[in-house]
Amino acid sequence: MVLGNKGALLFAGALGLDSRNCDLTVFKPAYTSIVTSATLTMSDGTTYTGTGLGTGTGTFGQLGALPGSFLFNNIHFPNGAYLANSNPVRPTKISVIVNVILIGLPGLISITCPVVLTWNLSVFGVGTVIFGAGTINYTGTATPAS
Repeated sequence: MVLGNKGALLFAGALGLDSRNCDLTVFKPAYTSIVTSATLTMSDGTTYTGTGLGTGTGTFGQLGALPGSFLFNNIHFPNGAYLANSNPVRPTKISVIVNVILIGLPGLISITCPVVLTWNLSVFGVGTVIFGAGTINYTGTATPAS
């Protein structure tokens, strides 16, 4: 819901992680990931910091998922019609900083590595904002940024 041209966006679910090329010679195959911050970039260039971050676990050599919910508040939504082919503003990128915790063999040492993961968003909104009030629902896909 948008009021006073301000609203929130919630990204919930799991973002994919690919650890198939990770070397297992020094570390145990399992790792833990803790999201410490998230940033959302909109099509007008503004950025917003997220809250409600997530944690997860994974196994090297496999595809995994980083579960979590990323809530971004006080996003400016201009008045206008949000249609499939035309949005006054839309999310274009989400970046998260993740602390990946690695446990060494035989488990006597642990290393925390901060990693920045970024996804490009290909989304469009459907809804209307009139006189600063309305509802917009976004749908689309996220792909890893290169």
